[in-house]
Amino acid sequence: MYNFDVATAVRESSSELRELEWRASQYRSLHARAVEREAALKREVAELRQNDREQRERIAALLLENEKLRARQGWLELQLFGRKSEKSADVAACEGEQTTEDSTRAGCEVRKKRGQQRGAKGHGRKRREDLPTDEIPLDLPPEKKSCPRCGKALRQFPWTEDCEEIHWEVRLSRRLYKRARYLPACDCGVLPGIVAAAVPPKLIAKGLFSTEFWARLLLEKFLFQQPLYRVRQALALEGLTVSQGTLTGGIQKIGALIEPLYAGILERNRGGDHRHMDETRWMVFAETEGKEGHRWWLWVCVTADTCAYLLDPTRSAAVPQNHIGAAKGILSADRYSAYKTLENVQIAFCWAHVRRDFIRVRDGYRRLKGWGQSWVEKIEELFELNARRLELRALPKAFAVEDQALRQALEAMVELRDRELADVELHEAQRKVLESLCNHWKGLSIFVDRPDIPMDNNEAERRLRNPIVGRKNYYGSGSVWSGRLSAMLFTLFQTLLLNRIDPKKFLLAYFQACADHGGRPPRDMAAWFPWNLTAEQKVAWLYPKQQSP
Repeated sequence: MYNFDVATAVRESSSELRELEWRASQYRSLHARAVEREAALKREVAELRQNDREQRERIAALLLENEKLRARQGWLELQLFGRKSEKSADVAACEGEQTTEDSTRAGCEVRKKRGQQRGAKGHGRKRREDLPTDEIPLDLPPEKKSCPRCGKALRQFPWTEDCEEIHWEVRLSRRLYKRARYLPACDCGVLPGIVAAAVPPKLIAKGLFSTEFWARLLLEKFLFQQPLYRVRQALALEGLTVSQGTLTGGIQKIGALIEPLYAGILERNRGGDHRHMDETRWMVFAETEGKEGHRWWLWVCVTADTCAYLLDPTRSAAVPQNHIGAAKGILSADRYSAYKTLENVQIAFCWAHVRRDFIRVRDGYRRLKGWGQSWVEKIEELFELNARRLELRALPKAFAVEDQALRQALEAMVELRDRELADVELHEAQRKVLESLCNHWKGLSIFVDRPDIPMDNNEAERRLRNPIVGRKNYYGSGSVWSGRLSAMLFTLFQTLLLNRIDPKKFLLAYFQACADHGGRPPRDMAAWFPWNLTAEQKVAWLYPKQQSP
């Protein structure tokens, strides 16, 4: 018997089952899509998080770069507009370089201004009796030589009342040599038809200008660093018009006379036990094979009695290597890598450059200002301790006390440096300067056991100032030979000044000796080197140290 109720229930159950299966399939499809969306969202979230990390890192890097650029901008502005002296503010205030308010704030006594003080007893005007004197008589006019009432003539007093003034006269003159001529009065035939007095010796054969003229011209250009066109303008004011080519051609010929002096100074410079070395750019406006651009480099090497300049197209290590060669000793220099390649010398690194590192941090990073200033003060303390030590070298016991104080200050500096380097959160700028201090410590501490070695390389930097003035005035050299000659004359003049020899008097005597030798260098060149001059020559050509250019 067929049960309709059961059949209906089965059909309904089958329909519900199909409905449930369809729904289950739909839910599975929805779930799969949801899983896919979830996975896509997770990937998107992961990408966003990665992008967020990258952006945060980029922001941090940009902030750091911005901080570096601000620090560099501050340093460049300080170099351009700030004080040029490297003395600290306190020292400058105490030495009278700042205002009274600055001096009081620095905690030092207000120093007097330079020169004669108001109300102080004077020492009188210095009498310049060493200068040539021209006596110029002055008399009363005729109407003043008698009494204005009675008309009786005045009696002249046996002594004069003298007053003086210093006169500066620039005088160009034309020397016309009147060479006497003679006719022979005999019939021997030995003499020519007319016998004339000899032509005076000339530095340049058939040249128009005297040895004094050339000496003055070289001093103006290569010691006082005047551009040649400005010298020509000064000559024109005195009535002499001369072309640039005439002067340039003569200077080029004179280079052959200077070269033996330059070679001798270079040879002696290589043999020094202690040297200072530095370099600066020098423009040579000439095309040179294998050289791009016009920037050359002027190197200086200073010893106890020589100052040598080397002009080279490159700033490579080959320059100091070729000059010093296998020589040994100590070289005071900055931390430029070219000097570190020298194998036979010890490099005494410059503490002034280390101090500038901390000044850059102090002035460039506001949050590091206190830290940088504290290190600057520690370095200044080293300079002060070393100066006190050197003042007592003649007193062994007192020297030992100051020497020990210096060594203790250096040990404390090493401990502080290592402790700060161990800090993982140390700022990048701090770490950089401290690591440099650590890497160069051996060379920085040479002065401790060698008191004769200075803490800085200021001697070389000072010797570069004179050529730098020339670079600013006339930009450099227009040809390679001109650049070489500049280096030779810089070497000669600065070596003479280092030995306290008047460059003008030396040059006049040397050029006269060259003229007497037919416009060629003297036979005995060794006698013309500054260290071989006689005692009489050194006295006659003495140049006052305080007036050194």
